[in-house]
Amino acid sequence: RELGQQLVSNLRGGKKGDCLPKGCTTVSIGSCAYYYESLFCLHRGHSPRAIAVNSVQVLSDTVHAVSCGNDASCWVWRISDAKPRSHFVPKTSFGPIMASSVLFDSMHIVSAGMGTLFGGVAHVWDWRSGKQVATTHCTTGPFLSTAEIPEAGTVLLGCGNGYTYKWNWHSGESISLPHITLPGVTLIKKSMVLVHKCKSAALAAMDTLLGTGDDMTMDSFLDAVLPVSPDMKKLLGCLYYINDMFYGTAFGPVKAVAYVPTYVRFVTGSGDGRVRYWNSRNGQLLKVMKGHRGPVNAIVGDLTKQEAISGGEDGTVRVWCLEKGVQKFLFIQDYAGPVLSLAIYPASRIIVVGSADGYVRFWDLHSGMLLCAINTGGRGVNGVAINPSGPLGQILAAARTAIYPASRIIVVGSADGYVRFWDLHSGMLLCGINTGGKGVNGVAINPSGPLGQILAAGADGYVRVFNPR
Repeated sequence: RELGQQLVSNLRGGKKGDCLPKGCTTVSIGSCAYYYESLFCLHRGHSPRAIAVNSVQVLSDTVHAVSCGNDASCWVWRISDAKPRSHFVPKTSFGPIMASSVLFDSMHIVSAGMGTLFGGVAHVWDWRSGKQVATTHCTTGPFLSTAEIPEAGTVLLGCGNGYTYKWNWHSGESISLPHITLPGVTLIKKSMVLVHKCKSAALAAMDTLLGTGDDMTMDSFLDAVLPVSPDMKKLLGCLYYINDMFYGTAFGPVKAVAYVPTYVRFVTGSGDGRVRYWNSRNGQLLKVMKGHRGPVNAIVGDLTKQEAISGGEDGTVRVWCLEKGVQKFLFIQDYAGPVLSLAIYPASRIIVVGSADGYVRFWDLHSGMLLCAINTGGRGVNGVAINPSGPLGQILAAARTAIYPASRIIVVGSADGYVRFWDLHSGMLLCGINTGGKGVNGVAINPSGPLGQILAAGADGYVRVFNPR
């Protein structure tokens, strides 16, 4: 009975005991035959303290890389010698850049994070010149997640205030979703109460406005009116309340957003534990699916079916039928902790799950069986990604973010400062690189540089490039 319980625990993803499923061993082997190629250090500059680099990506020309960090800026630099090509410093960003990605046109980059003291800001910029092309904002929360959809110049942004923003950076139009979150009857009742509260303040403010007689902007109007019309403050308070009443949400932070390729639609995962399915053309909320007992941390859209897979703070992975709005499968990962990242193989029904316990797990969507569970040797695996053009088995996982790999191995960057190489088929630990830093926040593999060239973004403010011998 004890042996049976141990086997069930392992099949569910637990890490009790050493009897892991086939292909999952943890044998330590020596150092990899890699050497330093270059070291990019401009994120940290002359600061005596560490300023973490949160992400690094190889650009489409495979000669340059882009990295973004807690210094509220992004750098484009040449991989071979770490020579900077362009530097993007947003004028309206005062905090860390939390999400970034290269857009489909390969020439522009979207970077998003904290803007003002309480709000978020996102920028699209040309990496060749570092020139800012477009900017958008969200209030009362930073931008936490990004995704691009095939509509020309359209980016989805998940914000900490509970909204998802559909932003067309070509036209500058930004639509916050959902449009209205309260039933019509409730809106009418609340608005009737507000009308009486705002009426006297509105009349006093209009008298002041008519007395000025000059054309003015909103800012100059407020500067002129507020000192002489204290009632105007009451009016503004009423207007802000009306805005919150119509558009405020109780969804919680939108920590995950993903495009669904089967239709022009997308899914979001929020802090209230629900998965929402949207029409990206008109912003209509199509389905709301509940099941997670805690925030949804990661979500991906199926490449061939109208389905989505979500991972939550409750440690479960759930598969959703988007057409019917129901849960199809539930994968329980005992002792794994919160699910932090997800990816799906394009050529098979296999999902890859990164969890807070430092394990990467592989689940079969047909049978619901755990195929493999590999201990990466680090802390939480906050990002996984799969190379869609490479052979089955190309995957990269990182302690914080993950970029596209270019070899038949699993590459893991961990909080202990090591980059480790795993063989997916045998589960063997092949070797490890000690980067010499505090921790690895992101990793990338150059697909056409020296075979196996690795870029590691560090928590100490440096990006290190390693070449194989």
